[in-house]
Amino acid sequence: MSSSIFLYVPNLIGYARVFLLVGFYAFALTRWEVAICAYIASFAGDLFDGYFAKKLNQCSTFGMILDMVTDRIATTGLLSILSIIYPRYAVIFTCLQGLDLSSHWFHMYSTATAGGHHKDKQTLKKRNFILRIYYGSYPLFAYLCVSAELTYVALYILYFVSDDNTFFLSRLYSFFLLPGCILKQLVNIAQLTSAANELAARDRDAALIAAQKNDSNDSNKNR
Repeated sequence: MSSSIFLYVPNLIGYARVFLLVGFYAFALTRWEVAICAYIASFAGDLFDGYFAKKLNQCSTFGMILDMVTDRIATTGLLSILSIIYPRYAVIFTCLQGLDLSSHWFHMYSTATAGGHHKDKQTLKKRNFILRIYYGSYPLFAYLCVSAELTYVALYILYFVSDDNTFFLSRLYSFFLLPGCILKQLVNIAQLTSAANELAARDRDAALIAAQKNDSNDSNKNR
């Protein structure tokens, strides 16, 4: 029954991640220590849902979408908080939100409607080479994803912590996290443009087929 899908272990982890994100939003501007613990716990859950999905043979389309939507809610929500506490850079954070949402939705839609998984090598074989490298190398994929997320986490923490206690975190941010975050944005741009080109190519092919069909019908009528 379809209801049992909702009770898959990885999906239960997904619900817990959403609940933790609500806790983050609730305390983000008043109790930052509680908020960041909730956010990091939700982020850590992303490491386990995929593991249990494979281990327990509980992979599902619902779970895949839930995971992706939760990731996007987390990132865009944190960027929204950063826009509030760093109003001077609100335009930058808002643009990063738009890029994150659009690139992942375009990519997910273009691969799902092609009948493949968004990380599958076969699905991506004709896509941008940057995507093939990114999704084909798990260490690179993990570094860019984690560094991008932790860049935003570091910015959040640095706002609340006094300068005397930020030496290590600021150095970690500058020399390890920020470069990965910048590279992740380049991947997002490549992901967006690749998916857009794929969808436009399908529209072009569909238009050509429709035009040929119309020409064939007109030709038959004239006989």
